[in-house]
Amino acid sequence: MQRDTLIAIGSGLGSAVLFLLVLSGNPLALLLSYFGHLPLLLTGLWQGPKRLLVAAVAACSALVLLGGLLPFTVFMIVFAGPAMLLTRMALVIRKDENGNFAFLPSGIVVSAMAVMVATVMIFITGTLAAEGLDLQDLFSQFLNQMYAEMGVPMTSDTQGVIGMFQVYFPAIAAVSWLFMLFANAAIAQAILVRAGKNLRPTPKMASFALPGWSLFAFALAGFTVGFADGSLAYVARNVAVVLAVPFLFQGLALVHGQAARWPQKRMILTVFYIVAVLSSWSFIAITGLGIVEHLIRLRGKEPMTRSNEEDR
Repeated sequence: MQRDTLIAIGSGLGSAVLFLLVLSGNPLALLLSYFGHLPLLLTGLWQGPKRLLVAAVAACSALVLLGGLLPFTVFMIVFAGPAMLLTRMALVIRKDENGNFAFLPSGIVVSAMAVMVATVMIFITGTLAAEGLDLQDLFSQFLNQMYAEMGVPMTSDTQGVIGMFQVYFPAIAAVSWLFMLFANAAIAQAILVRAGKNLRPTPKMASFALPGWSLFAFALAGFTVGFADGSLAYVARNVAVVLAVPFLFQGLALVHGQAARWPQKRMILTVFYIVAVLSSWSFIAITGLGIVEHLIRLRGKEPMTRSNEEDR
């Protein structure tokens, strides 16, 4: 058996172990489970989709033997499927507008992954709604039970938090999943670049640009929210939040492009991200900025950079 195949099998088994850590209930183990995509993405972005498929088969086979069809299904939906799709898209080479061969732009990859996550969310929430369940009531019961098991007192403030979360619970879960997928991909790419094993160069953040259809998908979800009611409006509202994520990256790309015009680029970006993390509303503003940038191209056709240096 080839060495690369053994490495792929090992990475798949490692991903399965990280996935199973969720069942331990230990907070540290739960934190480690967030990196379940990492072994798969390392394999895919290093050895390509075929080796990643070997890793996924190894992981799924182990999960079927250990836990049956349920953990296998969850792993395929949450870990293996997204990792395979992201890797496949990230390594696609096509002709750009100048006729030169280039990797698929990161904006298309991010938008496609957001649509994929939104589609899974629609399927799950749609299945629950088809069973006659009230989605907000269902998620409210789940959150109340979760807080009770954590020993959190059911004060008026807690009930207010639950009331807010239940409105956007599917979107919160989906966006968290999407961010962890992108974070793992960025970590995997950084490791491979340092080791000289990456198959594609790291995309420049300042050059990030979304495809035209991304705004159409977001607008369609927003239109549905305005003209629907009941479960359909609830699902559409949460879908709109997920489809807004690519515009958050577009807004960040504009900030990176502006910062690159100054010698103190790293310091400016560090201060910016500290302020952004401390203010949750800032991400809404950045997303709005990304939509404006998408519509009128504040950066113009070329990213605003001081040099050809990679903007990470």
